[in-house]
This record gives sequence, C-alpha cells and structure tokens, in this order.
Amino acid sequence: MKKIFSVLFLCLVIISCRSQKITGQQNDENRAKYFSGTWTFIQKTYKEDGKTKVFNLHECMKQYELIFKNKDQKTIMTKTFATGKDCKIKSKTDDFLVTISGGSFSYREDDLKKAEQYKIYSQNKFSIIYSDIINGKVTEIEDLYQRKK
Repeated sequence: MKKIFSVLFLCLVIISCRSQKITGQQNDENRAKYFSGTWTFIQKTYKEDGKTKVFNLHECMKQYELIFKNKDQKTIMTKTFATGKDCKIKSKTDDFLVTISGGSFSYREDDLKKAEQYKIYSQNKFSIIYSDIINGKVTEIEDLYQRKK
C-alpha cells in the first residue's frame, strides 16, 4: 500500500512540474508578443543617496528607439540612435537575437553578452533596469520606454 501511494505521489509531482514548464513557455511567448513593435526612450532615472533622481535627456537621446520583431518564433531587437549636430546623423545596430525569460531579457551585442531586467508598467510602457556608473558611483538606473504609435 505504501508503495502505491509513493508511486502516485511521484506521478503527481512529475505531472505538476511538466504543467508549470508549459505555462512558463506560454508566458515567455506572450512577453515576446508584448515587446513586438517600436519603443521610444522617454526617461532615465537613477538612485543617488537613497533618492530617485531624473537624468536630463539631451535631444539626441530622445530619438533613441528599440525595435522588437518576432521572426520564426524568435525575438529580434534593433537599436536606433541619433547623433551629431541637431541629431541629424541616424544609425542603427545589427539585429540581436533576444531571449525573454521571466523578468529579464538577454542578448549578445557585438562581443558583450547583456542580461537586463525589465518592468512592465502598462500596455504601452516598460522599463529596463541595470547598473552603471553615474557621478563616479555604481548605481541602479531605470530607462523608461513608450510604445511608438
């Protein structure tokens, strides 16, 4: 009798784990669909002395965009930039293959592997959270993006 209950318990655990894996894959697919489109950089905040401060964006930074495309069940991202006097020089990166999992996405840009956390605020706004150096200190930075219409 004990063996029967042990086998039944083991089967239930296996079934339970398998259903969670399928749900996780579906959530990642939904997240990939969420990101699909063009996103414009609208705000940068950072933490200094325990307070959140807004970084003043210069005009060229306001033209920075992330473009996500879904192709052959893969997510592709391209970054666009504006530089030069009056931000008239436009450039873009090569396409990156992006892996979206949980609350983060990872990709390889040139020879750097990047893993960045994201936070979804609404259907049309999300942010990327990472650490960088501002004013000589490593700090948490949050870049806010808005869906381009």
